[in-house]
Amino acid sequence: MPGAHDMPVSLLQASLTLCVVTVVGVVVVCGGALLYFRRVRQDRPAIGTFNGRDIVILLVLLIGLPFLYAALPRWALTCFLVLTFAAALSIGYSKVFGAGPVWLATGLVVGANLWTSQALMGTTVGWQMWWAELDILVAFGAIAVANLYVQGGMRLQHVAWFGLALAIYDVSSTLIINVTAQLVEEFIGSPLDPTFGMRFGVSNYGIGIGDLLFYALFVVASYKAYGRVAARLAFVVMIAFGGLAPTLFPLVYDLVDFRNDVLVPSQLFFAPAAFLCYLWMKRHYGRERTMAEYRASAGGAAPAPVPAQAAPAPEPASV
Repeated sequence: MPGAHDMPVSLLQASLTLCVVTVVGVVVVCGGALLYFRRVRQDRPAIGTFNGRDIVILLVLLIGLPFLYAALPRWALTCFLVLTFAAALSIGYSKVFGAGPVWLATGLVVGANLWTSQALMGTTVGWQMWWAELDILVAFGAIAVANLYVQGGMRLQHVAWFGLALAIYDVSSTLIINVTAQLVEEFIGSPLDPTFGMRFGVSNYGIGIGDLLFYALFVVASYKAYGRVAARLAFVVMIAFGGLAPTLFPLVYDLVDFRNDVLVPSQLFFAPAAFLCYLWMKRHYGRERTMAEYRASAGGAAPAPVPAQAAPAPEPASV
């Protein structure tokens, strides 16, 4: 979720700065995830066919995490986040760079963020160092997890439906029960806050790892399913409705709360657009490629469009 915190600047300046930070984040993560998908082959876990049950489990995890953050003592939450980031980075990059270098780099960045959170907060430079360390962890973590899911069998259909469910939660937690604002206020500046962002002056601007992960899933799954042209379309939809629309929306509708924070439920804009984009791709191209079919093909080459009168091909038995 894009957000600007402790915002004593003009709304126009805050929105434009948040827009830049958000677009940089989504381009880095989605572009990196797509590059990873094309260059690195992850070993698929022996979990069978990805199905609706897996989507429900993923959604429950994402919904439950904020409440877990609020319930755990700060030291326990920090330990949980250390293990989460270490596991994601180890699974994603040990095969690329080797286990030793990955564990060393992860330990250095995690340790630096723990130290910065305790020793350097209160200055703009300290905040910027804290954000830079988080940006590395969040970006590389989201890239790895998106590929773990898509290469493990998650289809574009799963991503599209998952997005609609995520949008309901995003809107509810932000605009109705106000959970997100409370968590942001409590954990901003804490070690390993799972947010991509930066501080300028006295204001913080960021987007949550959950949004970045969903954007990366949509772009990579579109590429796997239908090829380069579909991935370009997904990228345009992601920039327009995931980067620009949520961050510029406060200029036309006041979302500044009593803390001077601006928090926007980005899935209110992106998830419906992504779902409509998926429906268009399905109608235009037909059945999605499985991971096995993608690897057996030319990779980025798109399948031929299905004629309007043709019967749809049967769904594959496995991915």
